[in-house]
Amino acid sequence: NAKLAEGTVKKIDKSAGKLTIAHGPQESLGMPAMTMVFRAAEPGMLDQVKAGDKIRFAVEKVGGALTVTSLEPAQ
Repeated sequence: NAKLAEGTVKKIDKSAGKLTIAHGPQESLGMPAMTMVFRAAEPGMLDQVKAGDKIRFAVEKVGGALTVTSLEPAQ
């Protein structure tokens, strides 16, 4: 189970099933803080957020692609 990271949704591309997130360091993936595009594991996840939302999310490699496997509003 991946650890939740915090970030801010910058853009949502429902047709591609992707979202852009500005996030802090992802220790589990050895990734520094950056803004990048992730695939959403489920299309419905994109209906839960909008640009500007602060979220907590988990990222895992699925089929070689960095994929958001869970997300929730940041507290």
